[in-house]
Amino acid sequence: MSESIQLIEREYINSLLDIDQVDDSPVIVQHESIDHSEVFKQQEIACQIFNIAGMNIAVPVSSIREIIEQAVPINTENNSSPSMLAGTISHNGEAIELIDIEYLIMNKDSAHGQIANGVVLLKGSSTGFIYEEPPAGQSILSQDVHWRDANSQRLWLAGTVAQLGMALLDINGLLKLLQAQN
Repeated sequence: MSESIQLIEREYINSLLDIDQVDDSPVIVQHESIDHSEVFKQQEIACQIFNIAGMNIAVPVSSIREIIEQAVPINTENNSSPSMLAGTISHNGEAIELIDIEYLIMNKDSAHGQIANGVVLLKGSSTGFIYEEPPAGQSILSQDVHWRDANSQRLWLAGTVAQLGMALLDINGLLKLLQAQN
């Protein structure tokens, strides 16, 4: 299992227990569950898997508007400090804000430069994210996902699938984070 998945799994378990570090003392915790969208309530979730920052990120196919599988120049003029916004691109006359998924995972500015190898456009928004390697399709069984709960600090994370070493992206949470930052 990759170090990134182990870190997210550890943070996920700590958030479930509502503790800062794991110790042997018993903990009593109350949980508030998240009412995930209908996409996540299906028994099998069709996803595209993207390798970003050495981590497999699963994105529900129903959340993807389009995948641009070519080099795209990124406008980074308004991005002077590290943030989850990597820059913008123009696609079919539309300005698309690009989210830096690596920044969300590792909390550091990625070194993607001025060109994106590919871009995923998200449904229902003028937002997308950058990827480096071509995606692969895969179905994920809902019962295999360790779903995040309301205690989680990673709003972009719907859950993890430890057996497959991947994180399931929560598009609604991701867009809320972007709105809060703007």
